Amino acid sequence: MPRACFARALTAFTDCSDSILTLFSLSFPFLLEYAAINSMLDQINSCLDHLEEKNDYLHACLKELLESNRQTRLEFQQQSEQQNMEADAQGPQPPT
Repeated sequence: MPRACFARALTAFTDCSDSILTLFSLSFPFLLEYAAINSMLDQINSCLDHLEEKNDYLHACLKELLESNRQTRLEFQQQSEQQNMEADAQGPQPPT
């Protein structure tokens, strides 16, 4: 009796292991494809991180340029107003 039980268990195990091997061999290409897709997604993620860093750098540069342009415009306006005030203070100039 124990021998028959062992034989049935061995047969069931063999059938089960064959099924597992069959399932694994069928799944193996999908596992390779999954690994390739995962690798590509990692590369895309790395590229996106790099683009985000460049975008942040460009944003900072543009903000600095904008502030510089504002400062230059204010200085130009002040110089223009000062020249107008000096011209008004001198009064009309006679034609030459």
